[in-house]
Amino acid sequence: MSRNTHVCRPGRRAAFAAGLVLAVGLGASAQAAAQAAAPATASVKASAALRTVNGFNGDVVTQVADFYGAYVDAKDTPRGPDTALAKALRTHYLMPAFAKKLEAWEKKNQADGVLRAQNVPTRWKVSEGRNGLEVLVTLTFGGAGESPTSTARLAVKLDAVDGITDIRTTTAAPAKKARSVNGRTGDSVTQVADLYGAYVDAKDAPRGPDTALAKALRTHYLTPAFAKKLEAWEKKNKMDGVLRAQNVPVDWTVRGDGESREITVTHRFGGGESPTVTTDLVVRADAVDGVSDIRTANAR
Repeated sequence: MSRNTHVCRPGRRAAFAAGLVLAVGLGASAQAAAQAAAPATASVKASAALRTVNGFNGDVVTQVADFYGAYVDAKDTPRGPDTALAKALRTHYLMPAFAKKLEAWEKKNQADGVLRAQNVPTRWKVSEGRNGLEVLVTLTFGGAGESPTSTARLAVKLDAVDGITDIRTTTAAPAKKARSVNGRTGDSVTQVADLYGAYVDAKDAPRGPDTALAKALRTHYLTPAFAKKLEAWEKKNKMDGVLRAQNVPVDWTVRGDGESREITVTHRFGGGESPTVTTDLVVRADAVDGVSDIRTANAR
């Protein structure tokens, strides 16, 4: 799974040039744990094929993939639909006027307006559209023991700053060389990518941090015991425990093999405006229970 190019919002990266602070020094015990940790790529089984998801701050394909990935996770959880997260995602990503229009469509059609369906897809794919501000979303329903399998394709129109302004069904197909990202339900690599993608969007929204969405994401993806531990860590270290930093990355990579419960998340801070700093995190996650640990493996 990959996203290869991006278009950043004008002036966004300049905000990262000042105060670039990462959670490198975490105290003696944390430093020992970080030193003992294997390199980021070694935390995943070498025998299994690695899958990779790349995200870019301010990129329209990234934003739609973040939205749909986290939205599917919210609608299809082992404990039942997470209505709080679904609502927070819609509030963050949908333009208010379109959100109101979508609610009217849902009442009339008795279906979810974001998915354009009454059920939840087992797989999804977000692809670059021929129009720079239009992204294609392919949803696959059924399969993996369920039947029959059906596919729906949606055209999502959005502005990188203002959000999604339209969702409609379409027969258009992505260009052959269009970049895309794939996800599937019940997969820990997909879920970690969904968490970090939407979390970065929430922390770096054009109108200021979306604390409601960030809170809903933490509640959904983090195990309760780890969430409590993370809050204590943040109070002590004065920085965000999910990102392990005081600022927001300009791009990120999530790697995993679908077998190991340890998934690597690489964050890059700064870009061309300041010395680029890269941090590798190791995220321990279970597709059912959620994220139970985040630790720093390497900073460079």
